Amino acid sequence: MRNALLQLLLLMLAVHSPAAFARTLPRDAQMTARSANDNTVYETWTDNSRHRQIPVKIYLPPNATPPYPIVIFSHGLGGSRDAAKYLGQYWSQHGYFCVFPQHVGSDSSVWEPARGTNRQEFIRRMQVAANGQNLVDRAHDVTFVIDELERRNQTDPNLKGKLNLNAIAVAGHSFGAGTALVAAGQKFGPGSQLEDKRVKSALYLCPPVMGGRMAGTYDDITIPGMLLTGTEDNSMIRGTKAEDRRIPYDGIRAPHQYLVNFYGADHATFGGRSFRAPKETDAEFHRLIDGVTLKFLDATLKNDPAAWQWLDGKGLTDFLGKTAAYERK
Repeated sequence: MRNALLQLLLLMLAVHSPAAFARTLPRDAQMTARSANDNTVYETWTDNSRHRQIPVKIYLPPNATPPYPIVIFSHGLGGSRDAAKYLGQYWSQHGYFCVFPQHVGSDSSVWEPARGTNRQEFIRRMQVAANGQNLVDRAHDVTFVIDELERRNQTDPNLKGKLNLNAIAVAGHSFGAGTALVAAGQKFGPGSQLEDKRVKSALYLCPPVMGGRMAGTYDDITIPGMLLTGTEDNSMIRGTKAEDRRIPYDGIRAPHQYLVNFYGADHATFGGRSFRAPKETDAEFHRLIDGVTLKFLDATLKNDPAAWQWLDGKGLTDFLGKTAAYERK
């Protein structure tokens, strides 16, 4: 499936009909794309400096004009590159080049050996994986993904110039939101500064509070951020409570910070892949999450005046209605 990403990208620039697009795909690209309505590519990238493989899922923007702004999404503990599909599809359909890496060591391989065992063993494995070293590895994964996108944008004749490397956001769910916080500049211990200055804004969905109560933890975060959580956003891993999720928002001093707290949403609502059965309310929450995060990305990466006005005026409060509490600073 070599060069499948590039073949897909070029075809998507020329063909906007999903059905026609699927019919014109080369055979190897057809094997990579999931369906006629799925603009995704699966690849595995290698960070030679760390001898580490990073599986990625890429959502290509089918109807946009390059250069594309970029969103990198980090999955939660025990998740995979298939997490939060609803976000990857929605953002890409609105012009964003989305890369969803899978973080070896804190991905689905953590719990799969415990499949069929008791709940205590599952929780134990997850708790062991929620450690500082995995957070460091994840932050380096984000930096490597950006490095790889820079390389492709410079040297590949088919992709050259098609990515807007001055418009990069990092997003994540749960442990992935912790990854986004670290990439944005959070400190979680001595020598733990792993900020990537190329990241221009960040989305934190249900962030953990790893070191979040230490003085100065968030002082170095200077980029715009949006934190999304729910009133039922409790976690069985390390006992994080819903009311603690706002701690990063309270600690960040930079301007253009937003907090959206959905009434009745739980931890699994946001990741799009969970260890519970779907709920009837998930689809509506996803619609709202799609809407507010897209406006945030449009404002912070595209510098869209209308999106800024929507965020800072009545647009967001009117959109959310009585479904969520909203704060900004």
